[in-house]
Amino acid sequence: MGTLFEPVTPETMATYIKVGTQSYLEHYLYLWKDQNPTYLKVSFTPEVVQSEIDNPHCCNYLIKHNRTNAGILKITIHQSWGDWTSKDALYLHRLYLLEHATGKNIGKNSLHFVENLAKRHQKKVIWLEAMKKGLAKQFYQKNGYTSIGKSCISLEGVKESEKEMLVMGKTL
Repeated sequence: MGTLFEPVTPETMATYIKVGTQSYLEHYLYLWKDQNPTYLKVSFTPEVVQSEIDNPHCCNYLIKHNRTNAGILKITIHQSWGDWTSKDALYLHRLYLLEHATGKNIGKNSLHFVENLAKRHQKKVIWLEAMKKGLAKQFYQKNGYTSIGKSCISLEGVKESEKEMLVMGKTL
């Protein structure tokens, strides 16, 4: 069986939204002052996900492990950052795993999938944003990503102490 990456379609969009919302709440609810993340309203609605499906530069996937939903993945194929042009860079926008799926190499398999996709598109680098605090930063570092800049969550309602993010990258 192993880990599979199923492209999201209009027929699987509701599952993608459900898995994305659940995984986000399991891992990132602590960021929010009122436990009501506005992030969900700008990321996991049918209108938003349909617009991503319609965008030829955006790739959304359901991550399955042993035929069970394990998480979601969102990639922007051509996304510049800093000195990297959109021709050279791929943006790993979102890799969220359900709590029950962590610690099973699914995240590592997902990064290999993203790297192979980037190579097929002749990208020179993959970049992403990770919380400055927390386990995601360590996970990406363990998989060859280094800190290359800083970012900040701009959404209203995020605790001031949790807004800082790191921009991380990996050269291919």
